[in-house]
Amino acid sequence: MSSKVIQDYEEIGAKKRADRDSNLIKEWLIPESKLPKSKDVLKFPEESGYLSKKEIEVTTSSAPKIVNYIAEHKWTSYEVTSAFCHRSQIAQQLCNCLSEIFYKEALSRARELDTYYEQTGKLKGPLHGLPISLKDNINVKNHASTIGMVDFCFNPKGGMKQNSAIAAMLLDMGAVFYCKTNVPVAMMMPETTNHVYGTTTNPCNRLLSPGGSSGGAACQAALRGSCIEIGSDIGGSIRIPSSFTNIYGLRPTYGRYPTYGTRSGLPGLESVHSVNGPLCASLESLEFYMKTLANGDPSQYDPGVAYRPWQQIDLPSVCSFAVLMDDGHIKPTPPITRGLKMVTEALIKHGHKILDWNPAEHDKLQQLISDFFVADGGKHVLKVTEATGEPLYPYMSNYGTSSEISAGKLWDLQSKRSAVCKAFLDRWMSTAKTTGTGHPIDAIIAPVTPMAGSPLNKFGDYVGYTSVFNALDYSVGIIPVSRANKRLDPVDKSFKPRNASEKFIWDNYDPEETEGGSISVQIACRRGEEEKVVALMKMISGYLGK
Repeated sequence: MSSKVIQDYEEIGAKKRADRDSNLIKEWLIPESKLPKSKDVLKFPEESGYLSKKEIEVTTSSAPKIVNYIAEHKWTSYEVTSAFCHRSQIAQQLCNCLSEIFYKEALSRARELDTYYEQTGKLKGPLHGLPISLKDNINVKNHASTIGMVDFCFNPKGGMKQNSAIAAMLLDMGAVFYCKTNVPVAMMMPETTNHVYGTTTNPCNRLLSPGGSSGGAACQAALRGSCIEIGSDIGGSIRIPSSFTNIYGLRPTYGRYPTYGTRSGLPGLESVHSVNGPLCASLESLEFYMKTLANGDPSQYDPGVAYRPWQQIDLPSVCSFAVLMDDGHIKPTPPITRGLKMVTEALIKHGHKILDWNPAEHDKLQQLISDFFVADGGKHVLKVTEATGEPLYPYMSNYGTSSEISAGKLWDLQSKRSAVCKAFLDRWMSTAKTTGTGHPIDAIIAPVTPMAGSPLNKFGDYVGYTSVFNALDYSVGIIPVSRANKRLDPVDKSFKPRNASEKFIWDNYDPEETEGGSISVQIACRRGEEEKVVALMKMISGYLGK
């Protein structure tokens, strides 16, 4: 590779970063000398003195409160948008979480919405005046969607030519867009770093990664630079970052919420679908988003969506859960095991039934997902990276070494996937014989990853705890449980690794380094059970005092 080509990708990335930074509001910039040196910066925005009391009140409010206050003329959309833009900029200075910044454009739209409301007495829709932040892959007209790839920095020139389906729907409902959030290269790495914007760090502990690929979204939500972030998930990309930053997240089933028109690092992949979903510091905001979008009939925006309004469900008085403590491949490190026990104990205390879950199909499902990701031999990713000489990160080495498979082989893999999913479903339904409730388990409770936030560049090569549910296309929520504590989570010196991946994870577990990292769990229900997932998240979070 020539030095000229290498210089190209570096120069393009530097120009794009400069463009982004030129859109910061100068009056809000915090001097470098005033920024914290601490690892945990979650409280800095409110304790720093740079936000007013009104801005703090606005940015710590839930989405339904915000839209109600705007409707009641207590707040204007301009006030709300300005507060979130200001706090978002602080989040950017703390953790480098943003890709596109268009605060001034957002403030102009907010004024237009306020004027419209004053003149007509009508709201644009159920999200009137609500600022919403978008993951970088969600196209916003006239703005870039780089998805962490250098060749997409100014391609197409002038930004994307039309909005993604979900962006169009949100705008029609009255939302305000003010920024997009950082992602890893092609959104196919478990840490958020790229050659355009660099590395995003975790506000719980900046020695740790926020995960990927919705890492920027999770950081901003955790710092309350937004009340609703829209991310995407094809192998754990909503759930891993949510779990690493101590916030709520939800991966819905494909076909209920819009996905059409987003930019993908793997365009045309249909063997496993990417889905869009929320990341929020508030469970109330998450539920509001899920309900509002479902009731808004997204089938009008995306041909792959079936309209199904949000349903009110009542949980049984006694629920039953299968708990996965260890999938047999990588045992969770001490903080995550402690979190699983905390949740299990809380459920037992409140009279619910607990079973052990046998991960019989998990290895097959996560291997199938891995095969689908490189079924094209990595050529779509390579075409974009090679255009500028952008080197692949070690996490993506398989995109440069895999062989493209035939259509016949792909069909065979898809057929195998369907058979394994059927076996998984049969085992789920068979639990009716052992729950003692007369019905099968209500959900599986499982780790999201083996660790409470990974040290930077040390995630490892395993996303088996999340990708299983992508293969199944199940609805899965994330709830925060606690924070890592070096006193409570010492190294288990008796543990003997069973494979190289497990050894890597456990060798890199340092209670001191992980201090303050996030402990979260997954709540997995079957396909299309978003309402049930949210109900269980609310129930369990209540038990945990959240």
